[in-house]
Amino acid sequence: MPQTDSTFPDRAARPGGPACRRAGSYRYLAATGSWEWSDGIYAIHGFRRGEVVPTTALLLAHVYSCDRRDVARLIAACLQDGQIFSCLYRVTDAAAKRRWVLIAGEGILDGGGAVTGLRGYLVDLTAQQASVQSRETVATMRKAAASRATIEQAKGALMLAYGLDADAAFAMLSWQSQHANIKLRDLAGRLVTAVGGDGHVPAGIRQRLDEIVYSLPAAPQAAPSVAAAASSAAGTLGAAQEILDDGAVLLRVRGEIDMATGPRLDSCLAAAAAAAAAPAPVVVDLSGVQHLGSVGVALLTSYHRRCLLAGTPLRVVSGSGPPAGVLSVTPTGLDLYQRLADALAAMPAGSRPPAAPSPKGQRPDGE
Repeated sequence: MPQTDSTFPDRAARPGGPACRRAGSYRYLAATGSWEWSDGIYAIHGFRRGEVVPTTALLLAHVYSCDRRDVARLIAACLQDGQIFSCLYRVTDAAAKRRWVLIAGEGILDGGGAVTGLRGYLVDLTAQQASVQSRETVATMRKAAASRATIEQAKGALMLAYGLDADAAFAMLSWQSQHANIKLRDLAGRLVTAVGGDGHVPAGIRQRLDEIVYSLPAAPQAAPSVAAAASSAAGTLGAAQEILDDGAVLLRVRGEIDMATGPRLDSCLAAAAAAAAAPAPVVVDLSGVQHLGSVGVALLTSYHRRCLLAGTPLRVVSGSGPPAGVLSVTPTGLDLYQRLADALAAMPAGSRPPAAPSPKGQRPDGE
């Protein structure tokens, strides 16, 4: 590599090229600790020749603090091994303007192969970096706009399918995204694809959307504010919790279990699991449920695992209606019973429900 300023001419902007590009050469002699800078390097740092004495401290003082350690490490390493190096970093010049510069160099070796200094050049790439960042910003904005459009379409589908307003539809979409650990834009895309993208909602779309957009979550997360928003949906879910004498909990559920009512079922199951005392079980009676979507299956499966770990096993009464058909063909590992009496009879000794619901012991949950 050339060693003198005469062979490292400062580069002016080329016709048609970036007007602000600067470049210059440097040389550092380890024996004296002295630097030689060409005019281009002074200009990159906001100086004229003669205004300052170039030193390692001055060079590093103008490097951004978060880049300074890397630049110093590269210089020190080259003084040890003489290997070629390069690094893109930021500097603040004497006028407090930020610049992007590329430093490149190699070691100067004596006749015995020992490193006696450094030589190389600096190139101002501020204009190029600004152009790259501008393109990245535009691409990001376009991607965000496309995501927003898809989310708005998904909201419209939910509003039409479930009878929600815009805020409740977005709340439902957000809850499903968090609950199933799916990015909001991906969930919205799946839903729009399911509908067909034309705003047409065929018969039974609530069940179709429910099956397509929901994925089994690792663990449910309560979202009371979303549950409240979802309560305005066309479908409703009734639930009543009854605590038996030995601490066992009976949760009676009726209505439709789908995306709109999933947050409410999640909240009810969480309350029932929290109220149960080991080793007494949690019994969930679904005999009054008219539709059991994959949201419900996923929640029951998740709470089944949670209750087993807590020592309060979950027992599910499917009845003879739609839940029985769904659960009979779905491998869930749930402890299933067709009749409530059978589930209660399987309880530990001494766990007996009252003959009739007690107004004092019964806790309606938003019926």
